[in-house]
Amino acid sequence: MRLTPLLRLLRFPALFTTFPDVLAGYAIVRQGQVDGLELTALLVSSGLLYLSGMVFNDVFDVVQDTEERPTRPIPAGEISRRAAAMLGGGLMLGGIIAAAFVSLLAVVVALMLAGAILAYDAGGKKTPAGPVLMGLCRGLNVLLGAACLESFQSWAAYPALIVAGIMAFYVCGITLFARTEAKESGRGPLIAGWVLCLAALFGWGIVAATWATGPAVRITLLMLILIGFQISRRMSMALRTRQPQHVQQAIRVLLLTIPMLEAIVIIAHGGPDSLPLAIAAALMMIPGQILSKFIPMT
Repeated sequence: MRLTPLLRLLRFPALFTTFPDVLAGYAIVRQGQVDGLELTALLVSSGLLYLSGMVFNDVFDVVQDTEERPTRPIPAGEISRRAAAMLGGGLMLGGIIAAAFVSLLAVVVALMLAGAILAYDAGGKKTPAGPVLMGLCRGLNVLLGAACLESFQSWAAYPALIVAGIMAFYVCGITLFARTEAKESGRGPLIAGWVLCLAALFGWGIVAATWATGPAVRITLLMLILIGFQISRRMSMALRTRQPQHVQQAIRVLLLTIPMLEAIVIIAHGGPDSLPLAIAAALMMIPGQILSKFIPMT
């Protein structure tokens, strides 16, 4: 396989939006106390599972992509469907194995995440449940970061489930907004996706106001207002034109805001020693921003 088609198949820039989910879940349960090997294994697991989902998306969509996106690597003949399927399977297996180095709970969450990925890619995305399945994938990704604990019951003492739920809601909105990104979009899905994304931001605002203390409250709320303004500007343009280029630009912005949103969560509830993790989460926006100029994220 040549490198450029491979990176396009993997949607490589979007990979950097998945690591902040893990950092947020991890920071919440570990309160900023980092075990380097443990965190690395969780990040590797998340990254490999995410990339497998990108590959399987194109494996299952090859007929549709031949008509709507003929320049994608598989319909363009740059990568064979069989080779892509083998790559996707290897990445998924690698993600589950990486989770095994952390805990049994991490393996269970990784298996659940792999199942949700396959359910979405294999046809679920074409049903009304598609946005919910994609949101579930993101929520489970946050919980994968929190799976360094030994049992599900341990989560009761931490707000990781709340963060996972809000992230799932946000990504459900993005997926609904992107429902027909390859052609002129309908107003209904665009409006519904916009509303869900803004509702999720409101949820983050409540979380920040409830969990953060002192100056962190003002900082996180200001960040949320700026993010809300930026995504609304892009989404309103997409709604006015409904053209693929504007919808896809809005999706790119929505995806690239995820690192900042997770950084806000870490600041609000990651403990006094979590600032390095918050900075790391926020910085994930930079490689994604740069690479997305050369490699499509959608």
